[in-house]
Amino acid sequence: MRKIIIQLLLIIFTSFSMAFSQENQQPFKWQIGEELTYKVSWGFIRLGTLKMSIVDMANIEGVKTYHTQLNIDSNPWLFIVSMHSQFDSYLMQDTYSRLFLCEETIDGDDFNSTYNFDYDNKILKIHYEGIENNNVERDTTIALTKKLQDGMSIIFYARANCNKSKQETLDVVFETKEGLLDINFTGKMDTIYASSIQKEVPALYLNGEAHFNAIAGFGGVYEGWFSTDEQHVPLAARMEVFVGSVYLELEEYKNWHPND
Repeated sequence: MRKIIIQLLLIIFTSFSMAFSQENQQPFKWQIGEELTYKVSWGFIRLGTLKMSIVDMANIEGVKTYHTQLNIDSNPWLFIVSMHSQFDSYLMQDTYSRLFLCEETIDGDDFNSTYNFDYDNKILKIHYEGIENNNVERDTTIALTKKLQDGMSIIFYARANCNKSKQETLDVVFETKEGLLDINFTGKMDTIYASSIQKEVPALYLNGEAHFNAIAGFGGVYEGWFSTDEQHVPLAARMEVFVGSVYLELEEYKNWHPND
């Protein structure tokens, strides 16, 4: 009888482990029309709002891409910084960018840039405009000898790989410069309270370090929690930006169907 109970417990445990593993290995699914809105907090202070969307599909010079968009708006009641930014990244199936567009207004100054990742011809063309330093405008061409991430595509790369267990160092381009991003896909589950659905949920956990400063001064150590369903929605993140350590938390969503 004792052996039967032990065998029964082993079967239950094995079945649970297999089910857990299968859930953990769901490949990332692009969801057109997905909109995710995040609260950005510095301690008890709300710094602003971040909205990330998968807008539609687009053909960029014969390449099938997903048009993704990121909008960042600072809290109008704060006097630390006034920031309104829109980033449009046209991502290929592997989550690397084919075209990246940036429009920013920071403390009244406008900055615009275009990054054209032409992997067929192994060239990255960058066009930059800014009104600082007497209205600068410049064009730069960089040889594409390796795959490069932009400041936005790294989010989708993380979403596509957060259910794996591996460590990587990614090459990232920002402001005509290159930097390295260490990312540790732990393959481990954590539990986090998701205020957007008002309950505790299991989440895939990763961490790492950015050896550069990118969108909103993002750089240094970071960690993130992602949903376990096939959309791998970022639920929360902690990272270093221009004011210090901030916490991002999903507060609204559209076209996401979280696991029950």
